[in-house]
Amino acid sequence: METKSKIREGKASSPIRQQERLSQQVSRLLLAEIRSGAFQPGDRLPTETDLAKRFGISRTVIREALASLKDDGILESKQGRGILVKDPGERRAFRFSDVFESISHAEANHLYEMRAILEAEAAGLAAFRHTQDDIDMIQEAFDEMAEAVEAKRSGEEAHLRYNEAIAQASHNPVLSDFLRFLYGRLRSLARELRLNTMMDPARASLVLSEHRAILEGILSQDSAKARIATLSHLRNAARRADLEIYAP
Repeated sequence: METKSKIREGKASSPIRQQERLSQQVSRLLLAEIRSGAFQPGDRLPTETDLAKRFGISRTVIREALASLKDDGILESKQGRGILVKDPGERRAFRFSDVFESISHAEANHLYEMRAILEAEAAGLAAFRHTQDDIDMIQEAFDEMAEAVEAKRSGEEAHLRYNEAIAQASHNPVLSDFLRFLYGRLRSLARELRLNTMMDPARASLVLSEHRAILEGILSQDSAKARIATLSHLRNAARRADLEIYAP
C-alpha cells in the first residue's frame, strides 16, 4: 500500500533534534503532517511500534507525544480502530505550530493579520479602561524603547513589555492572555525585525513614532485614535516583514 507521508515511510533516518524534548519534537512533527493534509480527519495513525521505529526512539516517548495531541483534541483513541485524527470542527483546543520556523509565509501573514485585529481592539479598550498603574507601566516600557533607539540597541524586552502592558490595560484577561501567547509564537520573527530595524536609525525612529502615536491615543482616552494608530503600526510592521495584511 502506498504511503501518504514521510512518517509512514518507516525510513531509518530521523528528523529528531536532540536539543528539544523528544516527545515535543514528535508532537510537532505529527502535527505538521496533520496540518499539511497528509493525515485527513478520520485517518488512523501508524501504531506506537511503527512510529517508534520511524523516529528511532522508545514507545514511551511516542506515547507521551500522542497523549499531548490527544489533550489538545487533535487525536482521539477509538476502540478497535487505534488513534485517529479528529475533525477540526470537533477539536476543543486551538493550537499554533510549536516552533516558528515551521510556520509558512502564508501562516505568518494570517498570524500578523489576527495580531493587528486583536491588538487594535486591546488598545481601544486600554484607552477606555486604563488605570494610572497601567499608564505607568506602558510609559515606562515606552521610555525604555526610546532609550534603546538612542543607544542603537534592539529594545526587545522593553517592546514586549510595552505590548503586554497595553493588553493588560484592556482589563480583558482572556484577550491579554491570548495576546501574550501570540507574542510567544511570533517572538522569533519579531526579534529578527527588531534587529534589522535597529541597524537603520531612521527606521528605528519611525517605529518609535508609531508606538508614540498609540501611547498618545491611550493617554487621551481616545479609543478610535488608539485603534487607528495600532492598525497603522502593524500594517507597517507587516510590510517590514514582507507581509501584506488586511487590517480594517
